[in-house]
Amino acid sequence: MYTLEQFRVNLKKYPIIKQFIKFGLIGVLNTLIDLLAYIFFTRILFWHYLIAAFLAFVIAASFSFILNSYWTFEVLQDKFKQRYAKFFLVALGGLCLTELFLYILVDKFFWHDLWAKILTVLLVVNWNFFLQKYWTFKK
Repeated sequence: MYTLEQFRVNLKKYPIIKQFIKFGLIGVLNTLIDLLAYIFFTRILFWHYLIAAFLAFVIAASFSFILNSYWTFEVLQDKFKQRYAKFFLVALGGLCLTELFLYILVDKFFWHDLWAKILTVLLVVNWNFFLQKYWTFKK
């Protein structure tokens, strides 16, 4: 059986595990922010789902940048503008994938938009972690 002490040893031995867990926790928070914003824009303001997805993404991505900078990758003020630009490029690529997957699943395969959104988030999170870690927040 895998013990808590073995888990702690592995976190020290493999810091990428600790970063991935932190990234994942922030991802869960940002997914919640993204979904709540999306629901607000589509169900309360009655905006088109693609516009809502874009705005929800921008809000969640901004929170993600701040939290990942200071907590996950512990990169403070060094080259903040350059890092933010890189972060947003990766996020924009993720947004393009999100919009494409949503369009295909909703308009072509007739999925319910919330199910399509959840599946899309699960796919795009992997893209975001690896590019953010190895390009944006590379030390």
